[in-house]
Amino acid sequence: MANILNNNNNITNIDGRKSNAALLSHYNSAAKIQKLSKPGYVVYEDAKFYIDSRYRILKVLGKGSYGTVCSALDCSKKESPVPIAIKKVSNIFSKDVLLKRAIRELKLMRFFKGHKNIVNLFELDIVYCVPYDGLYCFQELADYDLAKVIHSSAQFSEFHIQGFLYQILCGLKYIHSADVIHRDLKPGNILVNHQGNLKICDFGLARGIAPMYLKQRPHAITNYVATRWYRAPELLLSRRSYSKAVDMWAVGCIFAELYGRKPLFIGNDQVHQATEILKILGTPPKKMILKYGTSIAWDLFSPPNPQYRPMSWSEVYPYASGLALDLLEKLLCWDSAERYDVMSCLEHPFIRNVRDSSDEPVASTVFDFSFENHAITLNDYKILIHEEVESFKVERIGTLYQEKNQQSKKNKF
Repeated sequence: MANILNNNNNITNIDGRKSNAALLSHYNSAAKIQKLSKPGYVVYEDAKFYIDSRYRILKVLGKGSYGTVCSALDCSKKESPVPIAIKKVSNIFSKDVLLKRAIRELKLMRFFKGHKNIVNLFELDIVYCVPYDGLYCFQELADYDLAKVIHSSAQFSEFHIQGFLYQILCGLKYIHSADVIHRDLKPGNILVNHQGNLKICDFGLARGIAPMYLKQRPHAITNYVATRWYRAPELLLSRRSYSKAVDMWAVGCIFAELYGRKPLFIGNDQVHQATEILKILGTPPKKMILKYGTSIAWDLFSPPNPQYRPMSWSEVYPYASGLALDLLEKLLCWDSAERYDVMSCLEHPFIRNVRDSSDEPVASTVFDFSFENHAITLNDYKILIHEEVESFKVERIGTLYQEKNQQSKKNKF
């Protein structure tokens, strides 16, 4: 397929906006040829996977509206197969929203590649043959996600909780340093292995916010972003401003869940969710209600509705230390401007025993999301995802070639 796309030297990147028709023609040609034949590929019917025979599927780990994840072995080295996870993102070629989300996640995973607390991407593939069509992401395999660990019978000491929280903050420090908001942090999107190493995953709802790429247009956050139980009040109350503080609220919810072993705020809908927060944080002051600037906030918090006093965190989590409760209070507050950011959390005494400040890298540049300003139609996005996969493959081949050369030099000595 790469040869088909590279035959025409005049084809430019989508950002050039000069050769979209030619690019789309080549994209369609590649799709047509692949439908006829994809040598060396096999079908795994249970998951509707169509993958290179070097991969042996072990089992289906999960299915959802967005796609399917399987555990597998990469048997390219028969003497030492490598366990991996394969995630197929489905229905992307017919729905521009899903395709845009897949491209964004793909670009972000490539951008964050290599950080120890962010899931690593090994390989990519596109399949067009229905019902196996979709974007295939080959990535690190984890034994569990944090939700399964929290709801297991495993006992946590405060040292365990400090370690878990520290790793989440390290990953988030790197993400936020690139001017990116994850927007869907929750225990199910944090992978854990047997050694207790955590990795943040699922960047489908993440968003770049670097001002240089905003292109003079508003960048409002929609109130359905983030899973409801971890959704910040400013999202629930339809506030239009947009900040990294939404991730810090989610961190606070996860932090609390590590102590309570169940989600802290369990709402059935948007209003119920806000009411559950209200019962613990208490009714916000009038100036805060006005700051939200929405009728839903005013209607929910003002008399004749019940007025609540804030609960003491020591009452909610009586077995947590004073330092833990202090940090929790700094994260779970109504005013996003007062909420602790990542660095404030990392500098908090609760983290002191597990922190290694020399091993907390930041991104060298901010994330460039200007592709969202250029890609408009479904065809634009089809071209863009094809280019992204091809670029990844070229980059990976170059990396493998360098590693092979380095190994050969070592063997000579």
